[in-house]
Amino acid sequence: MARLARPHTYATDRLGFKLHPKQAAVLKDLFVKGSHVSVRCANEVGKTSHIGVAAILYALEILGAQAISTAGVWMQVAQQLVPALKRHSHRFPSWDFQETAIKINGVDRYVGFSTRDEGFAQGFHRRDGMPLLGIVDEAAAVKPKVISGIEDRCNPDYFLIMGSPLDPAGAFYDIETSLSKFYSHHHISQLDCLEKDGYWMAQAAIDRKIQKYGVDNPFVQSNVFGEFSQIVAGALLSLSEFDACLESEHDIIWERQEDRHAFFDFAAGRNKNVFAIRVGTKVWVVKKWTDFNTMSACGEFLALFRKMQREYGLRQEEVDGDADGLGLPMIHRLREMGLHINAFHGGGKPRFNDDYANAVSEAWGEGAGMIKRKTHILPRDADFKAQALGRKLKRNSAGKFQLEPKEDMIKRGLESPDEADALFGAMMPKVAGPMMFGGASPPPASTKDSIWQERDTGDKEPILPGTHFG
Repeated sequence: MARLARPHTYATDRLGFKLHPKQAAVLKDLFVKGSHVSVRCANEVGKTSHIGVAAILYALEILGAQAISTAGVWMQVAQQLVPALKRHSHRFPSWDFQETAIKINGVDRYVGFSTRDEGFAQGFHRRDGMPLLGIVDEAAAVKPKVISGIEDRCNPDYFLIMGSPLDPAGAFYDIETSLSKFYSHHHISQLDCLEKDGYWMAQAAIDRKIQKYGVDNPFVQSNVFGEFSQIVAGALLSLSEFDACLESEHDIIWERQEDRHAFFDFAAGRNKNVFAIRVGTKVWVVKKWTDFNTMSACGEFLALFRKMQREYGLRQEEVDGDADGLGLPMIHRLREMGLHINAFHGGGKPRFNDDYANAVSEAWGEGAGMIKRKTHILPRDADFKAQALGRKLKRNSAGKFQLEPKEDMIKRGLESPDEADALFGAMMPKVAGPMMFGGASPPPASTKDSIWQERDTGDKEPILPGTHFG
């Protein structure tokens, strides 16, 4: 009975599934009270037939719950999910498996509905205090109002949204990018499910699609790799590029030599103080916090610096601090306390490459290039991911690459990019000499070459092919 109480072993023991470890991980995450789980996946990886079916039957039988589901197209419910549920009807002889529902003791315990019925989800109510499971399938084609109706108005105890990505727009894309910190994320590709590894996908079938359409074809990106089809116009990074760097962390050697750089991002108002550090090829957030008392925040920055000094040999000349706005008086206070860090002016001249309009554009542009090249071990920080994927960079009227102003980000509903400012700042090389007295040192000769190229996407958006640093 103990195995049946766990959703992943319920799926194997009760339903006879051979679960992929990534499918099992989804079920484990889903059945934690208050969960919000997002699954980005390729086609034919058992999304509906295994994850969806196991989740619904486990919720009904073991948890005594209710379940509702919808999908991007009604056929996904009527011709995929419901028939997959009915294949297990012999295990539950007292249940009534109907065309769009499962009744238990005369009560609708599972209901599938069309995405056209926006009001249905909003009007759905729990019955007799039962917990509620809500599922959105093929989410890329589901209207935001439907998703919100299930997730926010019904307020389910367990919420699962899953699907194959389409264009980089819409509610599902936002969940995977700008809203990523509010969800637990999973990704399943056809390459995860190969026959040679004991699963069901034939390598030859995958190779044929890639050879026929090309690896960058939107269909192949979605169908085979479970990736959104193209980069957002003006974005520094695509979701697949960011995730590829995260997934490569075990292949990147952590070079812990005497190459350190840290960055203090000072808060203003309700924003966060962030201290990030890079040691060799690894970058992470030491601490982020909110503190309306700037003097108290200075004391915390000093204590954190001393901790990194003890653990990694960090020196004060290897630390930059955001000197714009509130940051400058905080830097002055830190100097009074004996910590002489460099003053970084984001609106000032770029330090290494004149192709950028200013220093902060350079930091973000170069950092994005490092991520594309998978040269650094990144932190698994949801705020950083959302901020890095949400901001844009494009040429200004002078032909320089300029970062989208924070004010424009806020107008688009995005938050202040505190973590990204600190982490991209730390990823940059340290300057040779104290910036506070003499400015930045001359750029290395290698940065004279252009770090940008044009991608033939129709609108000729500039992209970062790599970086000269790291």
